[in-house]
Amino acid sequence: MAETILDMDGHVLAAQSVATARSTLLTAGTALTHALSGRLASAGWVIASFPPELPDTLLRQAAAGVLSGVGQPFYSIDGGRGLWLDSLAALDRDPHSFGGVGAQAVHIDAPNVTEPPDYTSLLMLCPDPAGGGKSVIADLRAAADQLDEHDRELLTRPVFAEGRAERLHGIGEPLPTFPILDERPSKHTWIRWAGKLLTDDRNTAYLPVLTRFASLLEATARQVLLRRGDLLIADQRRVAHGRTALGRQDQLVPAARRLLCQAKVRFDANAPIHELLRWAA
Repeated sequence: MAETILDMDGHVLAAQSVATARSTLLTAGTALTHALSGRLASAGWVIASFPPELPDTLLRQAAAGVLSGVGQPFYSIDGGRGLWLDSLAALDRDPHSFGGVGAQAVHIDAPNVTEPPDYTSLLMLCPDPAGGGKSVIADLRAAADQLDEHDRELLTRPVFAEGRAERLHGIGEPLPTFPILDERPSKHTWIRWAGKLLTDDRNTAYLPVLTRFASLLEATARQVLLRRGDLLIADQRRVAHGRTALGRQDQLVPAARRLLCQAKVRFDANAPIHELLRWAA
């Protein structure tokens, strides 16, 4: 996978880069492809681990190659290194944001747009030296299955608001309000969840049902510690992700703090992992 090129075509990984990566997966990477497909199908998320001694550039290339096996990799936010948006932990950022040092409530990326990314991914380049910052994964579908009929009906109303969607790529148009359980006719049901829904004043009238769903979701959560070279891939139609707070940062020089990268993936039925799943079915 190391030879995978990180050329971009606008906000998406270039077609030739994707083709090179998929060719490698179908030849030298068959065992990896089988493992990834099985885990994604059963759990909705998977961690691929690359040799930690690889330099950052090769880790980014290898991870991009694996993402090409899932679908079409792209970035939704400007300002990164091509495909990857870096997040070096910083004390002056919103503690609960990507790049902050506080806990981050479980969420899907971009719940407030017409086309949220089908998959999100996190590549760990430098874990928190203070030992914090575990990734949290929670099962959206399992939580939704526990809702009673009244709460389910409330959450299908297109009345919820969260944050802003500005200067984004590849994820459709902003939604000023949206349903949490988006069951409009489509291929899949979206569960448009973000923990920040609970603190947005626009949702005050629905705070009780939001709190109940958050509690159900929390009961499904598990924590995993990403190490250098770990790539977490999450199917956003099935699981939400977040993180625990980082450890004490005040005695760490900025360059030594946690460094995490993110990239998005759009579903592609022709990607090797989905072809393998169709064959298995």
